[in-house]
Amino acid sequence: MLISNFLKIEKGITAVIGGGGKTTLLHILAKELSTKGTVVITTTTHIMKSEVFCNVLTSADKDNLSYIGEQLALHRCIVLGSEFSGEKLKAPDVSIDELSSFCDYVLVEADGSKHLPLKAHLPFEPVIPECTYQTILVVGVDAVGKSLKETTHRSERAAELLSCGVDSIVTPLLVAKLINLENLHDKVVINKCDSDNLRITAEQISEKINTECVISSLLKGEWYVSSN
Repeated sequence: MLISNFLKIEKGITAVIGGGGKTTLLHILAKELSTKGTVVITTTTHIMKSEVFCNVLTSADKDNLSYIGEQLALHRCIVLGSEFSGEKLKAPDVSIDELSSFCDYVLVEADGSKHLPLKAHLPFEPVIPECTYQTILVVGVDAVGKSLKETTHRSERAAELLSCGVDSIVTPLLVAKLINLENLHDKVVINKCDSDNLRITAEQISEKINTECVISSLLKGEWYVSSN
């Protein structure tokens, strides 16, 4: 079954936050959804340029909406942003809330995690577009067994929320507690479950989460809804 079906992705704006595979999830969703409609992948922070989809750049002196419409007609799925540096784009010069009138699905990377499996959020994070109907939190199960400092972007914030130290070892209970305390999501994807043992660990996390959870190995193309 498609992961977009498991996550019940509908037309409009979906935000993806957290760590542990956001960009991979966005690309898989875009590939699945582009068989049903037009798709824009974009960001409210920063996003890597794609090697799979067409990268479309907006600018302050361009008729951005017309240009986006033309590119969607040509490519069906695009990665949208404005020039930042190197291989990264920053948020586009157009309101993300406007994009849903030009395409069927808008997938927004609304968070940064420094390529770490976990993320704790400061009060101004994540940056969720106003008209978002669903926010999906991605976490990497590979954080378990290592320290908060090793595995968590903004580890000091995580330690504050969890009433522990940054050298504390991450356990399934600690991951679930952080997810529940922040409560920034509608659904959770526990990713990097590349072995039976990691899937068992993911199930232990999902037992303690208050919302629906998908357990996945995105790189292997495997996922299912947790029975917990």
